[in-house]
Amino acid sequence: MSIQKTKGLVLGKFYPPHKGHQYLLSLAYHFVDELVVVVEEMPSEIIPASLRASWIGSMYPNANVVILSDFNPQHPNEHPDFWAIWKKSLKRVAPGKIDYVFAGEDYGKTLAKHLDADFIGSGGRDLHPVSGTQIRENPYKHWDMLTDPVKSYYRKTVCVCGPESTGKSTLSKNLASLFDQRFKGSNSLVPEYARGYLTGIDRDLCSNDFINIAKGQAASEAALQQHSGPLQIIDTGVNASAIWHKFLMEGSNPALDKFCARYEYDLYLLCSPDVPWVEDEIRYLPDKGEEFYQAMSSFFCNSGATLIEVRGDWVQRFNTAKRACRTLLS
Repeated sequence: MSIQKTKGLVLGKFYPPHKGHQYLLSLAYHFVDELVVVVEEMPSEIIPASLRASWIGSMYPNANVVILSDFNPQHPNEHPDFWAIWKKSLKRVAPGKIDYVFAGEDYGKTLAKHLDADFIGSGGRDLHPVSGTQIRENPYKHWDMLTDPVKSYYRKTVCVCGPESTGKSTLSKNLASLFDQRFKGSNSLVPEYARGYLTGIDRDLCSNDFINIAKGQAASEAALQQHSGPLQIIDTGVNASAIWHKFLMEGSNPALDKFCARYEYDLYLLCSPDVPWVEDEIRYLPDKGEEFYQAMSSFFCNSGATLIEVRGDWVQRFNTAKRACRTLLS
């Protein structure tokens, strides 16, 4: 005797989906043979339902994720035919027999009765005591409760940039260390890709090297993003390659400029060359620090990016950067 395939339904706004939702969805996903996830859309929502649905689809690729845009009443006391309205809407977006309704709240019991289905509760609120409202009000306070796609949505990028020998790498490491202590388990630093690349070159630089550096930096940022906390601290960044090309190759590379234009950061911390020069094995412009600084400043200002100038001694620089990062998270 063959076992009949089962079909389950999960309804919610998932605004945004958090660990409580994830537990409920995983329970349903592994409980039934076919899962329909209905993402409710309302007019006033800031995070589009299409985006929320795509997040759920990325976590549960075999689930049928649909969007319900009927703008139904939200509470039974709002309309005498509340449950009939919801039954009609759900039958439209999830046709066929529903065997199980999964929910973390009591409304699921009544909904299951109207759909002639069995109710499966999750107890998810006890395991993950957080709401979508709390997350929207302060996602960084509840960072551990966010699912990975939602973390990517709320994560901010901070690019520490500037001329040579202005303390970019040290500042990047110190900022990452500070915020990783606050958000346990994160590793938010993206080191400068160019330094490792240039160390292995024993010839004159060519134009293609700058494209390789930009692509390597971008790939490194993407690879390390999943380990980052709410701030990803990036040493130098992708678009610095276009500026370096103009200085060292004495002109632009259209392909490089086009590639770099695809990358923007939420905050640029531009380090001033007002500290003593320190020589090391990879230095190209010992006498052009101020000129390079002005070129970077113009580049980012013209792009409309948020730019904070970092000046003074090492303590002043760190305090300026720290305040800027905290403001970004607030």
